[in-house]
Amino acid sequence: MIGESQATKVLLVDDNAIVRDMLVDLVTSFGCDPDPAACGTEALALFDRGHYDIVLTDLLMPGMSGWEVLEAVHERNPNMPVVIITGSPVVDDPRAAKRNVAVLKKPVDVTALENLVKRMVERRQPV
Repeated sequence: MIGESQATKVLLVDDNAIVRDMLVDLVTSFGCDPDPAACGTEALALFDRGHYDIVLTDLLMPGMSGWEVLEAVHERNPNMPVVIITGSPVVDDPRAAKRNVAVLKKPVDVTALENLVKRMVERRQPV
């Protein structure tokens, strides 16, 4: 977890390489250990092979959307915290209100992201 001896493992999904690299740098600055993925399919392959504490995913991506990544991750582990990062408004979408789900608007507020990741990982229940 953030601030503890073992780095929080983050699966980070964004189809935009510039945004993905920026998010990798951000979460690394929080003391996290990110694995970047360019699409949902790549992310799920990494998820199936690794151990993650939290998933950060863009909402609008070609192929699998962030909602589809969320559903696939929660089929594998319903306790996995997932943060949907989006520049699009998410109004009254019931998926945003699910347990272990948060939505963060772009442009990303660095402090808000760090606090959200820390809070969600700390509240995570074991499988």
